[in-house]
Amino acid sequence: MMEKCKGCLKEAIDEELPKRMGKNQPSKDVTNNTNLKNTIKSKAKVLSEFKINKSSDINIGVQDVLNKIGRPCSSKIVDSIFQKKIYKLYGFIPEHRLKIIEDSIKYLNIKNSNNKTDSIYQNNLCKVYNLIYGNTIYIKLDSKRSFQLILTSPTTSIIAKSKYIFIISILLVLLIGVILIFQLINMIKDKEFTKFMKDYTRILAHETRTPVNDIYMLTSILMSDDLVDPIKRKSYYNECLSQCSKLFLGIDNILLVAKAEQSKFMITKSTVDMRAFINKIADKYKSNNFPRKDLKIETSCDSEEYIANIDPDLMENVIFNLIENAIKYSKEALLINLSCSIENKHLVIKIKDNGIGISEKDIKHVFRIFERGEKIPSSQIKGFGIGLYYVYKVVKAHKGNVTVNSTEGVGSEFIIDIPNRFQ
Repeated sequence: MMEKCKGCLKEAIDEELPKRMGKNQPSKDVTNNTNLKNTIKSKAKVLSEFKINKSSDINIGVQDVLNKIGRPCSSKIVDSIFQKKIYKLYGFIPEHRLKIIEDSIKYLNIKNSNNKTDSIYQNNLCKVYNLIYGNTIYIKLDSKRSFQLILTSPTTSIIAKSKYIFIISILLVLLIGVILIFQLINMIKDKEFTKFMKDYTRILAHETRTPVNDIYMLTSILMSDDLVDPIKRKSYYNECLSQCSKLFLGIDNILLVAKAEQSKFMITKSTVDMRAFINKIADKYKSNNFPRKDLKIETSCDSEEYIANIDPDLMENVIFNLIENAIKYSKEALLINLSCSIENKHLVIKIKDNGIGISEKDIKHVFRIFERGEKIPSSQIKGFGIGLYYVYKVVKAHKGNVTVNSTEGVGSEFIIDIPNRFQ
């Protein structure tokens, strides 16, 4: 900015000179020589037409002659020209002071502000011409004087003019920062998801192989003629059913992972008798004799006939997931109450258990994908945090809501509320 101001001031001085030379002003008594006046006028004409005033030495000489004949330089006119030029360049006029000073004052100011003993200032001061010193600009006018331009607050002027640019720049920086943060979060999530898929594939392969191997062994025993005891035969059949349930659950988990990232489920609704639907799901768990747990499932419906319009396959998976969660996160003795009702043309399904419950901190994000409670021992209770996310997605696909009420150490109750529409 100082360099631009220096250039504008130099141009203003050069433009003021030919204008002043062409004026018809009465001269001082210092020179009444008509030939000298005519010579000055002719030189002024030549300088104006051929722009010889671009030479600093000629300008200084002409300034001396004009000053001698009574046509001194006007700082007001120079300042006016300077302001027009600087406004055209920057769009604003910085706060400044412009005046003509003697060279002795100029050199004294430079020397005092420099605080050095320099041979240039001491021995040959005449060689110091146009320069920028701090926030002050000096432009040589004639042999004894110079223009002094002091920018009183250049930084304030620039900031005042550029405040909108600064604001936009700061907003852009903040926007870029937010984008980078989100990008970093996505990279971390991708890394975690890749690790999850590796662990999931390894564990799922192991868990799928185990029931298949058990079914194969039990089937081989049942086909042999050595097994005559009907009680043992029945227990082996029950164990086969149990292992088949585990295998189906593993396959369902594969589907859950595939569907978890889908934004929308495709549902196929049909009319379902909810009383029979609920009892059918409960009977599967009652007949399977879930190992290692003392499981009891109770069902209740407010009426004999409950006709609902839902996707039976998806909703069955939803209830299976909630029951499996209740079994996993419970003590040895477990009571599950499965109930349904129709309230204000809405189907309401409730799954209540007396398990270990969910903490207040975990209950806020229990339906997020890959989320598991902090107090859940991952080594003892297997899972990946996708079951409840699947429940949430299916219920949302039915235009409904799912909520949970839970007390840590007492139990949990999941409530599914779906509009019962037949259109």
